[in-house]
Amino acid sequence: MHPLVRDLYKRVLLVGKDYPHPGGLSYVRSTWKTALRNPANCPAYYNPNSTLQEKERDVKEAVKKGRFMVKEMMGVIQLKKYRALKKRYGGSEREVEEEMERIQGFLKNMDR
Repeated sequence: MHPLVRDLYKRVLLVGKDYPHPGGLSYVRSTWKTALRNPANCPAYYNPNSTLQEKERDVKEAVKKGRFMVKEMMGVIQLKKYRALKKRYGGSEREVEEEMERIQGFLKNMDR
């Protein structure tokens, strides 16, 4: 296995621990394994007539796309965490503004 691909797979497993899917890490692991082994993702690597430079170029392009997908996974995870926090602690925007005004009024009365 190419070192860049191995590094990408380790990153995927690290990020996949928090992936919001019922299967969790096992789902991420199985989908990425099939994607890494798919010849369509890196055709020159599986072609016996391609040169070493073509293989390296294809691997680097595939790893670049994979790193983009890892960033997308991180975005989905952050969105899940944000929604959970907002659901747990957040209120409407108006409620927050009213509470801030109440606190500011209380602090002004304390200064007098």
